[in-house]
Amino acid sequence: MTPFRIRKDAKEWFKDLREKEKAFAIDFDSFYFCFIAGIASRRKVTVPVDETAELVDYFPGAYKDRGKLLVSLMLSAELRDQGISMDDRKSVHTVIADLIRPNSPSLLSEAGVAKFNQYAHGGFEQLVEWFDDRPRYLETFLRHFKRNLDRTLDSVWGPVGPNPMLFGD
Repeated sequence: MTPFRIRKDAKEWFKDLREKEKAFAIDFDSFYFCFIAGIASRRKVTVPVDETAELVDYFPGAYKDRGKLLVSLMLSAELRDQGISMDDRKSVHTVIADLIRPNSPSLLSEAGVAKFNQYAHGGFEQLVEWFDDRPRYLETFLRHFKRNLDRTLDSVWGPVGPNPMLFGD
């Protein structure tokens, strides 16, 4: 299976939260914040494999129960990015068929993992823009992250935000 991949510079950027603070138990914690920033800002970047580190091919630990939600956020962002309305069932199905594999540990196809990684890689660039320096303390990081996330969601997605409910009410 195709693994999630974190940028090597992102691993370095988050090192104090992982090593000194011990706030991030696994590298997927860093990847998660990058991904959320990428989804919020609708920012995708392709990074060469040699500039990334392999993570896992599934949603680990606390992310296991939230994997479907994270996948639906990515799908919602992709549909919006491609200008596909939820009323266009054929186009929605085509995108889902391309990006999703229900039997995969990550629920994603190879193309879906690649897209997920692109959002995380773009999100890291967004984080670097949001912060003057790399994070050293979890409390400071979370406050600054939340403030910038809210601001970005309002300006990029509007007051509703990305809709993880793909098929209506």
